[in-house]
Amino acid sequence: MEEILNAAPQHVVTLENINLKYNGERGEVTALQNVNLNIEKGEFICVLGPSGCGKSTLLNIMAGFLKPTEGEAKMNGKLIEGASWERAVVFQTPTLYPWLNIHDNVAFGPNVRHLPKKETEELTRKYLNLVELGDFGDHKPYELSGGMRQRASLARVLVNQPGMILMDEPFGALDALTRQNMQTLIRKIWSQTQNTVFLITHDVDEALALATRIIVMSSRPGRIVKEFETDFTYDIDGVNKESARYTRKYMQIREEILNIINEQNETLKL
Repeated sequence: MEEILNAAPQHVVTLENINLKYNGERGEVTALQNVNLNIEKGEFICVLGPSGCGKSTLLNIMAGFLKPTEGEAKMNGKLIEGASWERAVVFQTPTLYPWLNIHDNVAFGPNVRHLPKKETEELTRKYLNLVELGDFGDHKPYELSGGMRQRASLARVLVNQPGMILMDEPFGALDALTRQNMQTLIRKIWSQTQNTVFLITHDVDEALALATRIIVMSSRPGRIVKEFETDFTYDIDGVNKESARYTRKYMQIREEILNIINEQNETLKL
């Protein structure tokens, strides 16, 4: 874990003066305005903001699903010009092929990339075990619970060993206990794999539990209002676990984030 904290910064994704506009029913809409962001290797970034502030739009630009109206989005110094396995996306609803079993769903990406059969099998087994589904490879998606399907979707992303994982409210549809278990699992996986993660959430406590950096966005047009460097994920991953949630620093940052979001929600009403 110290290697992540002490390593020299290496920008995986860079956003420079990003603006995105589109034509709505009432004319031109500015979804994002002057967004600048550098994401370093090994960071776990969580994004918060009022509904409709452009969080998902920002993720879609990084994924290569959308092109900004102005500005540049780059990965490892190269323009992002389309979707790529190097930037894997995990959605709120698990994306699994219902006609394939869980093993074959996870192996799908490596097979498409024509990796050697032995390597594909080794990677598939490794990541099924990592998400604690090693005994469920022969099950079809409909035979698994919602949390297990989301874990399978995560394994399907991880098996491609992407440079960045983009997650759009991946736990939003889960019940409270399953959601907490998934948070614990994603912390464990992040600490083991040192993946770079960009996760959208509406849950401030989820962001504080997971992130090494929290980004708070304004109401539309979406801008970055404030960033918070956090280290609660290290404490929670260690022996202290839940005690990190009750420190003065945790509560102060939590209150400040909620105040910013509430102010932005009030702006929407004006």
